[in-house]
Amino acid sequence: MGIEEAKRIIMDHFAGAARRFGFNELYGYIYGVLFLAREPMSLGEIAEATGYSLSHVSTALKFMERIGLVVRIKKPGDKKAYFRATKLLKDWRQAAYYAKIMEDIQQTRANLERALRELEGEEGEEAESIRQSIEFAMRRNALAERILRFLIEHEDEEVLERLINCLESG
Repeated sequence: MGIEEAKRIIMDHFAGAARRFGFNELYGYIYGVLFLAREPMSLGEIAEATGYSLSHVSTALKFMERIGLVVRIKKPGDKKAYFRATKLLKDWRQAAYYAKIMEDIQQTRANLERALRELEGEEGEEAESIRQSIEFAMRRNALAERILRFLIEHEDEEVLERLINCLESG
């Protein structure tokens, strides 16, 4: 039971992560199966391992391939397509989590800029107070975007460790 339970825990983890990031849990189950697989798996093998239909798994794999979570592999002399996980949890986070945060940051910037434009020509204490609040939020939002871009662009754990050490040392 130990091996099967360990596999179930990993698959449930990725299914939960997929749900938290706003994706169908099937993406998490597929990623979990492929993450644990020693060899690339066919569509049929993935469907059997996850318990989902071939059509659902096929649709999910197309999306996962497009965002870089899985890679399609052709074996010489075999007409089937095989798939493997990227094996980089960074890719899972980036595709699922970082993309959602970046989308929110960009939407926040657009809304703040729109609100600031609405204040053009407005004078008085209230307009100035709102303007200052918006400008503060825009600076914070720009910092958040820079931090997120740094995380996305620097996959080297050593660079990230040095960043953390620098931040923690004050």
